[in-house]
Amino acid sequence: ADDVQVDERRLQEYLHKKKHGMLLKGAALAMKHTLEPLPTTNASDGKVHMGDSLMLRNAATGGLLQADVTDTIQVDDNSRAAASGFALSTGTLLTSCARNVLTVSRVDDGDGFPEDGFLHYGQTFRLGAGPQLNDRPAYLYSCGTYADGQHLARNETLSCLYSRATPGTHWRCVRLQAVGLGDGGDDVVRLGWPLRIESAPHGGALGSDATLRMTHYGNECRVFSAGPAQVAASSEENHVAQTAWSFVDSQWADEVIAAAQRVVGDANFSLEYDPDDGPSVRDARTYLAGLDIPKGWGHIDPRELLTNADKRGEHFLTVMDLDPTSSACKTLHRIFPLIRNAGMHKTRKLRQMCMQADTHDSGTIAIRSFAGVLSWIAIRLKQEEMDILLELLRVDPHSDHVDYRRFFSLMAPPMAEIRGDVVRDAYAKLRAGAPGGLVEAADLQRHWRPRCHPEVQRGILSEGEAMDEFLRQWDIADADGRVSWEEFLDYYQDISMAVEQTEVFVEIVRHGWSL
Repeated sequence: ADDVQVDERRLQEYLHKKKHGMLLKGAALAMKHTLEPLPTTNASDGKVHMGDSLMLRNAATGGLLQADVTDTIQVDDNSRAAASGFALSTGTLLTSCARNVLTVSRVDDGDGFPEDGFLHYGQTFRLGAGPQLNDRPAYLYSCGTYADGQHLARNETLSCLYSRATPGTHWRCVRLQAVGLGDGGDDVVRLGWPLRIESAPHGGALGSDATLRMTHYGNECRVFSAGPAQVAASSEENHVAQTAWSFVDSQWADEVIAAAQRVVGDANFSLEYDPDDGPSVRDARTYLAGLDIPKGWGHIDPRELLTNADKRGEHFLTVMDLDPTSSACKTLHRIFPLIRNAGMHKTRKLRQMCMQADTHDSGTIAIRSFAGVLSWIAIRLKQEEMDILLELLRVDPHSDHVDYRRFFSLMAPPMAEIRGDVVRDAYAKLRAGAPGGLVEAADLQRHWRPRCHPEVQRGILSEGEAMDEFLRQWDIADADGRVSWEEFLDYYQDISMAVEQTEVFVEIVRHGWSL
């Protein structure tokens, strides 16, 4: 077995990248039509015209604005019944395709701007996706209101692609020369020049930052609308960059790819910033830095990795296989999903079985005993895997005992704030309804709704069976049957390990206690 140590951060990074690589490969097949090359308009005059099909690049992330038609959002535009929108993100796949090519169109012929065919600063326009993405028209949209579950912070509102040409699809380009990022020429918008794209009805600015969200195409950066007050107060360079965009075409992408090929082909290739680099080389280094190209891999053609989702997915998985920590990570990556898929309470039961086998309360048990515990849910460890786990989890190099507490801590980091908040809300509700504010086991039985159990929803368990299973999870230490906050939190920390998606965990707690 490899002589490695894996910490929580490293493992979570591995699992995130592994999922990213698998999603990229899956997207290349399942959503092939959205990734097929789609030419942009290549204007010889370098200006943006009405009717041009172009891409938008964000200054903060370096990524292109793109849509995920498999991630639908219900949008209430206050005009009719709610309709569907599509989630947006920015990503560094440099293929002009249905996901990222948008067509510029004029909203009002009588808007007071010249009839010269150009897009002018301050002029109201729409950006629409082509029929290659979806069978119905879809337009860049800002609703001007907050939306749950869309990775939004305070003072941020929803931006998405939307199937109705409502006022929320009206935008204006705003110069950025006041902060040294824009041009000082006429009022015609030009390719490659940074600008801000503001919602005409709301004044919010389209933005993106380095916060990752898992899409059906892998890890990509979130997109939002920054509120007018937030934009006005943003003077730091990184905040300005979040709402700075530039129109680019496929010729720009080709130039960046050519620069990347030159950089990687250089025997002394480095991804470090060089003040002598031209714009295309700087962009190329930015994109190459996200590809994990090790030294000595000069034979790789960056074009494939920068334009082909399938090849990029394969590359991520290959790089991970060459990582010296990968043996341990791959073993855990096989085991953890099997535990989670075994049922909501199986993680808790496994941890309790380990504690029962730990007669000295040392936090360790023999590797054979640990393998026996896992076999209870039909996980059979190979000898090679037991050797890897022993190397990873033992606390004494001369012992055959493993630290099972570390195993479970690697399975899931401490609960995120949003998970902890909903658990606190549930316990607060129980305390508010309990005599003297003292929660007892009977309160749990009286108020918990078994319909929240995922296996009830899938028809595997009846509500009565789910209630029996739930009540067996509580080993009440208090002689009066009281359930302390620490015991309540301990239960949900185990559930949190078993439920990987935060949204699902929150719904389980909310529905369980009618929050």
